[in-house]
Amino acid sequence: MKKYILLVFVVIIAAAGYFLLARGQHKLASNAAITVTDSTGATVHIPAEPKRIVFLNASNLEIFASLGGKAVGKPTSNSYPEDIKASLKDISEVGQIHAPNLEKIISLKPDLVVGTNVPFHVMLRKPLEMAGVPLYLNMINSYEDVLKSVDDFGRMAGKEKEAAVKRAQIEKDYAELTQDVQKGKGPKVLIIFGSPDSFNMSTKLSFSGDLVERLGGVNIANKAENVKDSSYIPLSMEFVAKENPDVVLLITMGGSKEILEKLRSNMRDNAIWHDVNAVKNNRVYQLPPSLFTVNPGTHTIEAMKIMKEYMYGDVK
Repeated sequence: MKKYILLVFVVIIAAAGYFLLARGQHKLASNAAITVTDSTGATVHIPAEPKRIVFLNASNLEIFASLGGKAVGKPTSNSYPEDIKASLKDISEVGQIHAPNLEKIISLKPDLVVGTNVPFHVMLRKPLEMAGVPLYLNMINSYEDVLKSVDDFGRMAGKEKEAAVKRAQIEKDYAELTQDVQKGKGPKVLIIFGSPDSFNMSTKLSFSGDLVERLGGVNIANKAENVKDSSYIPLSMEFVAKENPDVVLLITMGGSKEILEKLRSNMRDNAIWHDVNAVKNNRVYQLPPSLFTVNPGTHTIEAMKIMKEYMYGDVK
């Protein structure tokens, strides 16, 4: 009997040890980290399978959510496309892109925070690090960045298959859309980005500038002397008059009617504009704010179709 009791006791101890070990291994697995390099060049250790992600900008969240990913925090924004609005409805807001609320972010107990390369996000790296939360900054400035982001967020969401399907569809649509364009053979284009403070020209380093080049257009801003590494440079009327664009594309912050009217008033009142081909031929178009004031992400082909129509079509 004593031997039997001793055997039972040993079995119980062994079983307890097994379950404790298994639980420990599961915890280690769930907390396993991978090392990645974000868009700022920083080395970041992030969970291999993050469970509680807070997003600080709409563009990154759009791609993540379109793949079926579930976040615990989102930025305050009116720029979410209709196809993901329902899935984001109950997610806590953590402030606008330029004013993230650190206290709110920490209260959501994230295991990863995803933002973009703007000062208001970069400055969060240290305080988040002190709280034990990694910050991954992801810029989307080109078509290639969209494809990479689909892959990366597919892994983060545990939706690799969905990401592969989404990427394949984007690449297929892109090939069809660009098959009849020749690089540098399209119209001369000026992209104006208007904010309450100023008007700027979008260069090839901006998302809209990248798309114009992929559609065969010649972005006149790339010829400016002060381009360097800038996505946007100040609008110069002397430069515009010299380069004489065939098409002018307008992007206004939030689709602001005030900013748009200010620009149109400038075109009416400034004599320099009157001799610009785009103005003379009535080829000045406003791009949809929902697709161009923030990066369109998985809706990139939709944005490109509109831009191509304005560049080559007879749009009134």
